[in-house]
Amino acid sequence: MTFASSPLDDMPRQPERIWRVGAGLAECPVWLEDRRLLAWVDIVGPSCHLLDPSTGETWMFKVPAKIGSAAPAPGGAMLLALEDGLWRRHADGRLERCASPDMTGVHFNDGKCDPAGRFWVGSRSSDGSPAKGKLFRFDPDGRLYEMASGFDVPNGLGWSPAGDAFYLVDTVPRLLYRYDYDLASGAIGRRRVIQDFAGQAGKPDGLAVDAAGNLWCAMWDGGGILVLSPEGLLLDRLPTPCPRPTSCAFGGGERMTLFVTSASYGLDPADFGFGDSGSIFAFRSPIPGTPVASMAGSGGKPT
Repeated sequence: MTFASSPLDDMPRQPERIWRVGAGLAECPVWLEDRRLLAWVDIVGPSCHLLDPSTGETWMFKVPAKIGSAAPAPGGAMLLALEDGLWRRHADGRLERCASPDMTGVHFNDGKCDPAGRFWVGSRSSDGSPAKGKLFRFDPDGRLYEMASGFDVPNGLGWSPAGDAFYLVDTVPRLLYRYDYDLASGAIGRRRVIQDFAGQAGKPDGLAVDAAGNLWCAMWDGGGILVLSPEGLLLDRLPTPCPRPTSCAFGGGERMTLFVTSASYGLDPADFGFGDSGSIFAFRSPIPGTPVASMAGSGGKPT
């Protein structure tokens, strides 16, 4: 594999820390800056988790349906993208139904808040049918908008540091899209394919964006994180001690730590290549990450 000149040549290729949390399918990591904790979901748990990297202490709560993603919300709440729709889980554990699309034959997948605190989430066909996936935007006032359609498995959402570009992965066709983005309105514009991963090992999954605008994309069954320029040029590859990294997020002090989630789902622990599957890894990055916003406003039903 040949890469362009990489700004990450001095980055350690081994994780600084490994937390063996025993996840089935860990996904959607997000750094909670105010609490200094890493939040993530286990899709097959189904559950939401918190990790304190300074102590290794973890907390979790079960959710009542398969979960695709989650985002922190005001007042200690969490916005949950569950199999049957969007829900707000209040700090006291109470669940409140939010505006949701028709979930017949589909379920939610990856989701993330844009810099203005709007929650973006993709849906996919539950039976694997192609082109049934859609992309939705859930606004702080509780209104839901369908923004795009025709995806197989929408995944890996991210925004440029300036907020003028939106990135989205479609995992099955192995494509990375870049959209023009209007941060003020939350509108997406012109779409381009900036990377076709057909020649790479594995399939693109979740991603994170660093302060230089580079994209760090986890490669399911590829055993690593590919680093790409804002225009999709391959810059580097960071190997992971597992075959199925699922996503990544920057956090820690000055957001210089890259946290990587992984899956043990579908793998045999007796296989030599199993490694530390189902664990969370921390790599020291030479470049800080961009912050990922929490859900803004109440996120309640429109009045």
